[in-house]
Amino acid sequence: MAVQSTRQTSEQIDADKVREELDKILASRYFVNAHKKKHFLRVICDFYLAGRAQELNEYVLGYDVFERDNTYNPSADPIVRVVAHEVRKKLDSYYQNEGANDEIRLEIPAGSYQPVFTRHVPQPGQVAGENPAPSAPGVEALLEPRRLRGVATGLGLAVLGLAITVIVLALSNRGLRQQAAITSASSDPAMHGGEMWGTFLKDNIPPVVVLSNPVVPRFANASDPELLLKEAIPLDQEAREMLQKKVIPNRGLLIPESGGSGSENVKGQQSPAAPGQLISRIILSNNFYTGIGEAIGLHHLNNFFHSAGREIILKQSRTLSAEDLKNRNVILLGGAWVNEWSGKLPENEDFVYSSNARVVNRNPQSGEEREYTPQFDGRTGGLTTDYALITVKQNLTETRQVMVLSGIYSEGTEAAAEYVTNKTHLDHLNQRLRQARESGEPPYYFQALLKVGVENGIPTTISIVALHKLSQLER
Repeated sequence: MAVQSTRQTSEQIDADKVREELDKILASRYFVNAHKKKHFLRVICDFYLAGRAQELNEYVLGYDVFERDNTYNPSADPIVRVVAHEVRKKLDSYYQNEGANDEIRLEIPAGSYQPVFTRHVPQPGQVAGENPAPSAPGVEALLEPRRLRGVATGLGLAVLGLAITVIVLALSNRGLRQQAAITSASSDPAMHGGEMWGTFLKDNIPPVVVLSNPVVPRFANASDPELLLKEAIPLDQEAREMLQKKVIPNRGLLIPESGGSGSENVKGQQSPAAPGQLISRIILSNNFYTGIGEAIGLHHLNNFFHSAGREIILKQSRTLSAEDLKNRNVILLGGAWVNEWSGKLPENEDFVYSSNARVVNRNPQSGEEREYTPQFDGRTGGLTTDYALITVKQNLTETRQVMVLSGIYSEGTEAAAEYVTNKTHLDHLNQRLRQARESGEPPYYFQALLKVGVENGIPTTISIVALHKLSQLER
């Protein structure tokens, strides 16, 4: 039985509904024993749910579904196209039979491997095969007044019925649009960004995300230029012995047995060390490194903005300019110790980092501590509790904002980025912000202090300890 329906785009279908529909399809008689075709559908739907459907192509499916190797050539081996065609036929059969009444439908448009999920809603009074059109009145009926009046009455009732149907359909369509808007809002980051992300997501100019690149000591090596080697810091005997015991065996490197570096390389002294040999000198690098937490935080931010249909611009801390801070919204990853711009902006914060690696509360509220100190495992020395700050304040002008996501350690920075991009955490933060905000005020500047549980270098639990409103800076 054919069913007329309305259609909605994939973006308006909730992820749980997508998974439910996929499970029904795979359990149907058309797919239950077709293992490769089931795997094909699972792979493309996994890509879709991860926001990566645009990456699907014959090479990806050849590797992931059919276990082809690097010699795979789609032109010579059409396995992906053949199976995709068979899957489309099976989907058609499923929706003509078992899935005829499914609210959600899965399609794979010809020429593409990206799944499309649509919503099909039966419309009142429009089921095919029912309500056949009445035949035209005959000549005898037209000549007989009584039958003519009956026909006129029937036509009037038909018109009335049609008008009622139109009204019902209009109300139904309005309800569907409202439901679609609710569904879309629940899955669209631009909608649930709310208080937290409003300024960043509404701006037509992409924000700048700034990765920390702190000064990191590194071992000198034989490929370094002479100028850097002259400025390198030599390691004393105690440091070399410590490295020999703890660091070097895990890196496959060597320290010269003599007290010298094995590569003095300064004006007529020994020649550079052989490749693979550690030169026992330290060089300060300010442009090679960023933290693991910052890198993972960037991943969270990129996914969030991509899902909202927005772009970001990535810069290193050392390449960020004052012009950026005047003309763009800016997101800084890492605190003042690792991201120099975090310490250059005008300060009006309640929470600041102290020189002894703690968060100091300069304006304690009821039940709050004056200092928050990270915790470590007494046996291994591993970090178990970190603290992080989400700081949103005005940039160098009043038109845009700066957001600083920073932990005492890199794990805290990662947790802060996760908190502001994870829907569950973000909903809770937006709720707290709405409660704290007074009606009719201008853009809201604030700091949220987070407590972060850490296990084996990975943030596991994140909770808000305190939320403080910040005053707007006077110009």
